[in-house]
Amino acid sequence: MNVNKDVFENKWEQIRAQSKVWWGLFSEDDLNKIEKADIKSVKYTMLLRVKYGYTHDHAKEEINKRITDLVATPANPELMRDSPDRQASSKVAKVRKSRTKRSNL
Repeated sequence: MNVNKDVFENKWEQIRAQSKVWWGLFSEDDLNKIEKADIKSVKYTMLLRVKYGYTHDHAKEEINKRITDLVATPANPELMRDSPDRQASSKVAKVRKSRTKRSNL
């Protein structure tokens, strides 16, 4: 399966949940950066190249292999839950946003 950006976007929550298992060098900050990117698949590929020294083609092959397995296997609800780090990160972002709104008034 050749994964295009639409498939990647549609499977993003599952990909995110599995990313630290697949690639131990990915941090929560890395995943947050990918989440904010306009085209997540491009940012994800770039991070694989930086963190693991993969070529562009090798990074795309690895992503395709893993997402093909993901599509073939039903989603595990346990993996889809937000991690405590991600929940805390989300709360911090909400607080910052509300403080910014108040300071602009």
